[in-house]
Amino acid sequence: MTARLGFRVVLALVTVLLGTACGVRPTGVIGAGEPAVAQQAVPQTTVYLVRGGRLVPVRRVAFPGAPQAALYDLWQSGPTADELAAGMWSPLANVLVYKVRVWDGILTVEYERDAPVSRLLMAQIVCSGTAQPDIRRVQVAGWRYVGPEPDQPPTFDDQRPSPGWTVVVGRQRTCSDYGDLMAP
Repeated sequence: MTARLGFRVVLALVTVLLGTACGVRPTGVIGAGEPAVAQQAVPQTTVYLVRGGRLVPVRRVAFPGAPQAALYDLWQSGPTADELAAGMWSPLANVLVYKVRVWDGILTVEYERDAPVSRLLMAQIVCSGTAQPDIRRVQVAGWRYVGPEPDQPPTFDDQRPSPGWTVVVGRQRTCSDYGDLMAP
């Protein structure tokens, strides 16, 4: 019984001390200006569009931890209205991209090989890719179906294509391979 009584006494003292020890007296509302607004910098990254047959760098929202996400965004959304008004466009609009992946600093872009692939398009892919964090080189893999009508989608494996599919894997490239296509 003594331990229980001692515990109650200590608990009561702690409660009284906590309630009175801080010494802060209530005040009225104090005007101190505008309410606080949280501001956070939005991370940016560079991708490339085309104007006048040359690559032009543009800034886009970055997705930390997913270096290929800015490229997906570029391919899905294309140029913004302001970029189009400034005469920029993207040759990627005519290319069906199957898959974009990053492994050990190499970005691999798998696309439909029947698409029109120009040197300018390759430059856009490579320079946009290597502008992303943690990507050092880019390679493309062109897929084409040459067999009978497929009954299921292919498994995109560069080493073992699905039956009826062929793939041509290009050599790894960097943006310096396309220096002549950069806008001045």
